[in-house]
Amino acid sequence: MPTKIFLASSSELLEERKEFEILVNRKNKLWQPQGAFVELIVWEDFLDALSRTRLQDEYNKAIRDCDIFVMLFSTKVGRYTAEEFETAFEQFKATGKPHIFTYFKTAAIDLGSVSQDDLMSLWAFQKKLDDLGHFRTPYRNIGELKFEFNQQLDKLVASGFIVLNSGPGDGPPPDEDSAEANSVIALYLHALATDLAGLKLGEIDASADPARQTPLQLADIYVPLDTTLQIAQETTLAEWLARAASRQRDDVHQQRSGQRETRPVSALEALAAHRQLTLLGKPGSGKSTFGASVLLALAQAWQGHLEELASLGDTWTHGKLLPIRVILRRFAEQLPPGDKPARASELWDFIARDLDAAGYGMSPETMKYVQRIARKRGALILFDGLDECGNRASRERVLAAVDELMGSAGKACRFVLCARPYAWPGGADPAQGVYALADLDDGQIERFIRAWYAALVTRGWRSPGDAERKIDDLLAARQRPDLLPLARNPLLLTLMATLHTNRGRLPDDRADLYEESVELLMLRWNRQIGADKALLDELAIPGLKLSDLREVLEEVAFKVHAGNVGREGTADIGEDRLVRAFCPLLGKDRNKAAVVVEYIEKRAGLLIGQGEKDGERQFTFPHRTFQEFLAASFLAAQGDFAAQCAGLARAAPTHWQVVLPLAARLAKAERGASAADELVGGKSIVDFRKRGRPEEADWTCALLAGTQLQEIGLGAINKSARTQAIAERVAGWLAASLPVHPDDGGAPNRQRAQAGDVLAVLGDLRFDPERFYLPADEMLGFVRIAADSEFRIGTRKADAQRLAKIVGNEVDNDEINDEPTPTPEFLIARYPVTVAQFRAFVEATQYEIGDADALRDAASRPVRWVSWHEAIAYCDWLNDELTSSPLLQDSEPSRLVRQRRWQVALPSELEWEKAARGGLPDAVFSWGNEVDPARANYGDSEIGDTSAVGCFPASDFGLHDMIGNVYEWTRSLWGTDWQKPDFGYPYRFDDGKREALDARNDILRVVRGGSWYDARYVARCASRSGNVPGGRSNGLGFRVVLRSSPEA
Repeated sequence: MPTKIFLASSSELLEERKEFEILVNRKNKLWQPQGAFVELIVWEDFLDALSRTRLQDEYNKAIRDCDIFVMLFSTKVGRYTAEEFETAFEQFKATGKPHIFTYFKTAAIDLGSVSQDDLMSLWAFQKKLDDLGHFRTPYRNIGELKFEFNQQLDKLVASGFIVLNSGPGDGPPPDEDSAEANSVIALYLHALATDLAGLKLGEIDASADPARQTPLQLADIYVPLDTTLQIAQETTLAEWLARAASRQRDDVHQQRSGQRETRPVSALEALAAHRQLTLLGKPGSGKSTFGASVLLALAQAWQGHLEELASLGDTWTHGKLLPIRVILRRFAEQLPPGDKPARASELWDFIARDLDAAGYGMSPETMKYVQRIARKRGALILFDGLDECGNRASRERVLAAVDELMGSAGKACRFVLCARPYAWPGGADPAQGVYALADLDDGQIERFIRAWYAALVTRGWRSPGDAERKIDDLLAARQRPDLLPLARNPLLLTLMATLHTNRGRLPDDRADLYEESVELLMLRWNRQIGADKALLDELAIPGLKLSDLREVLEEVAFKVHAGNVGREGTADIGEDRLVRAFCPLLGKDRNKAAVVVEYIEKRAGLLIGQGEKDGERQFTFPHRTFQEFLAASFLAAQGDFAAQCAGLARAAPTHWQVVLPLAARLAKAERGASAADELVGGKSIVDFRKRGRPEEADWTCALLAGTQLQEIGLGAINKSARTQAIAERVAGWLAASLPVHPDDGGAPNRQRAQAGDVLAVLGDLRFDPERFYLPADEMLGFVRIAADSEFRIGTRKADAQRLAKIVGNEVDNDEINDEPTPTPEFLIARYPVTVAQFRAFVEATQYEIGDADALRDAASRPVRWVSWHEAIAYCDWLNDELTSSPLLQDSEPSRLVRQRRWQVALPSELEWEKAARGGLPDAVFSWGNEVDPARANYGDSEIGDTSAVGCFPASDFGLHDMIGNVYEWTRSLWGTDWQKPDFGYPYRFDDGKREALDARNDILRVVRGGSWYDARYVARCASRSGNVPGGRSNGLGFRVVLRSSPEA
């Protein structure tokens, strides 16, 4: 099928249209040998006589069918050209197509030769584009136009929208024997469906009789997953993507700042919406299982069960695509040495060899049938485990082949790429098809638990009554503070359900969960199944225990983990290595060692067979977390445990970031805390700084020390004065690390964010728990902002173009202001109100908050999911406490409230912006005019969530997080129109109307500062937005001021 381009323009641009056609013809000469063809449709809007028959309707139909819509305009926009744009835009909102490009000729014109009506049509259309937030590309001459559009065509090729074949060898093969092809595909699909259908954990009941050996099926318990993208409840993902693509500030901005009820976008919705979907997720988050569930449904549909397509959701309209799974780690391992990018042909050859080795009946010869079907009828190709492909250079080599294959496999093909977040530096970007998987919410956890026990009842493994009791017990247990975070991870929730089923209880923490899971999986080796003896009986070695075999595996796990530095995922373990490892335990009898390996191959469990590599059987752990836990068990048993921890942390901190905390927990409190102390050299940050500046490696070790103490648990740490002192020392390091910029030796953004959360668990020394968790200083965290008679809010008109270049978008008219807007003296909080501070208010007043999620974040993060009214209630409560609480009466803020009748309030947007600029007049950001994602938590910072307050450097005023992290409520009114504020500039601080606290609830309040998910266009000092007072979102909080205004 050709790629259709509809070109809309007026007769005055005849030369542009001719040259445009020449450009397209030249592209076709290049692309036709590679299987692509671009069809240009040119119907002019100057044929007014034809409009009486509504031939324009035919034009509009062609627009709806086209892939790309291009509009050229100069001095006028005719009625039908405008109608064509509107048609294209409505179609884009509904379906995501066509791509829309608008080009505006900016060459000088003779105003005397242009009618007033033409100019009015031009200005009206330009305003329409501005209101939509749609970016138009200016061009001065035909050469510039061709250059700009040629670049866009090349980008569409790079993105896979226009598909080129990589070479003549990639074309569809000639007609083949259909009987042979059908036989090959049928065998392949049967093997794939069989492999995908069974739950990889296998049998769940260690005491089961042979009748219960059938594993649970994936379809029995799978719960559809969500992504982290939240959109308005009534909005479809296609509509959201259309608005995001056209930069509709009014709609997208409202959804993101929580002005409407929102819902999560499911992974299935994202799959249906994007030809190329990238899915990011933490270990155990369900990336691979999601892919398996989709491929299984497609495989079953190919086998005649078309009803299985319903499991892909209402938005799936792509039919029964051929399912193909690619394990990228294996592809990376077989690439030749060097840095040469891999090719699509190499990837296809690998897929064939890998499927053949896995017993799928495929070979390089029969793989042509798969490729042919993919090209003609379409395939869904899952690329799993990009993060397991080694270092960045190796991943880039693999991605080169993936990108080429996606561009050449065929237009009907669709693709899913799964990776851990670190392997995709850009982070989630739904508008570009990159999504992050969300943790399981309470509803999903409950659905899983009920589905789990329903499957057991169906198989007769549990009675209905027993299942109901266990469901109630597990639902209650999952709310334990120590287990709920684990339950939000699909892998760990599955293990929890397994243990709960078999042992009637749940372990107490993560280390215990892994411990009991390991025991459960090892029991599978020592069971008699049919004619096969239990493993220990087969070995017949007096005194030999399963724990002895486990110790061997612990050492193997440690050594393969140590030898796998720089590579993610589980390590492959060759059969000979396992035999040699078990031999000393088994009297150096290789035959008995081979028996152990044979049981591992047959029974799976703690090690899983991976097929052969270079003629040798390979094994791996079922998940990296098991490899890391067993490695931690080995490490914890070493006599020089603390010294080894320090050495490993210095050598490869990221690689050991799970092992070291687990090892500290397994080593018990005293030895574990000693290891943490070793990581900070047994010195406080104050003492360390006396001899030098800490560097990134020092901060990283401090974070690892903190995670070790967190894993041990405060209950155990606080039992000893020595371990308590170590925890305080490590907490001091963490607190000091937060605001240090990377240029000054600080840690990367994500690491500092993690340090803030760990600090909150250990006890954040910056805040005083005896004073409602307000900052632990004489001013209770309030910072004085002097009066400024020369201050000017907003952006200067003459400065708008400079600012637009910095932030990448035009400045909204509602923020333009050139008049002075004096500010009085006031005090403002150094940080946004934290979760701990808001919880102190809720507990002290028994206030009923509207969303329990407001209190679920780490204690030192900014509170969010709060309405404007709840923020006001907090201000009133804090004001009362400053007036009467003996805990606060010796503070300067309390004196101001009691003696000078100052009051706690939300800032006005005038006060907020004065504080945000940090004493830098007309600065774009709090720190100046340079874009710097290491100075605030916004979209480019790639944290992907809120972070503990103070994780970024302070402004010159000593304030943190004025930009990014969370939007902040103000008391200022916006108006009733989402797109245009009723209250403009200049801003008078004494204007009581625009700060009326008793305004109607349908009048929006101003929110400022942007959030963790916003682009720099929004996350800056002068950007304004509005929100209804009852609005809540995952990116909206507040901070308070202390002011003398009687209206506060």
